[in-house]
Amino acid sequence: MTKKKKISDSIYIVSYKTGYYEDRKVITVFATTKKSTATKYVTKFNKLVKKWYNYYKQFTHMKWGFPCIMEEYPQYYRRWDQLSDISYCYWEEVKLR
Repeated sequence: MTKKKKISDSIYIVSYKTGYYEDRKVITVFATTKKSTATKYVTKFNKLVKKWYNYYKQFTHMKWGFPCIMEEYPQYYRRWDQLSDISYCYWEEVKLR
């Protein structure tokens, strides 16, 4: 007798948000049937974004009330700007019918 695989009744869509106000967009990374896979990815993604943002923060200063890259570190601007645009990663559950 063969065992039947249990078919998941949910799909977990992993996404992150980037941009501000009118240019805000949601980037879908992948979809999975395993909640644990989605949770692990989201946790790791958010941890890495925070780590790298904090690293590049040392090259910034406050200007007009906003953090800006110091003039002597222009090579870091692009990466810092990309990281500061990412708000967070998350997963959403979609039930199948």
